[in-house]
Amino acid sequence: MKASLAWLALTAPLFVLSVFLLTVTIRSVARTMRRAVVAVVPLCAEQTLTLESAGEYELHAEGKRFSRDFGWLDFTLTDSSGTSVPLHTVWLRTHSSSVSRARLLLRKFTAATSGQFTLRVQGIRPEPDPESRLVVSRAVRGAVVGHMLAIVALSLLTVASLVGSILLLVFQRSSVE
Repeated sequence: MKASLAWLALTAPLFVLSVFLLTVTIRSVARTMRRAVVAVVPLCAEQTLTLESAGEYELHAEGKRFSRDFGWLDFTLTDSSGTSVPLHTVWLRTHSSSVSRARLLLRKFTAATSGQFTLRVQGIRPEPDPESRLVVSRAVRGAVVGHMLAIVALSLLTVASLVGSILLLVFQRSSVE
């Protein structure tokens, strides 16, 4: 009976700690993704973007869930001197979604310098949804993957500590009776 109380003294605080860390980690990944956004522009044939610094960026489509506005789009990006910036296709696309909206990674690119860039889009449907837009963000896939692994590990720890605490209480109660 003493051993089960000692284990309960370990599993109950472990549950509380894992729930707290899980909450902090989920907030952190949301904050990381929100802070990474550099530009949000409507889906139209040509846009001018301002990138404050050189580096790796990602181009996302954002709109209503199951929208067909982004089906066959082709993108070109040029810097202020007219030099083409290669847009690389992403084979393992990441996405995030809520009940009504979804964001899907389409392309990634590296800006050699900061400044003005022109994004041209071909293949837009005749009447796209006015809520459909393109989002340019800093590349944060590594940070997001790290957060997701932490969320999985903390979720497992939360469930294990909860189940362990419940089993200890059940077995302690049955051994007393």
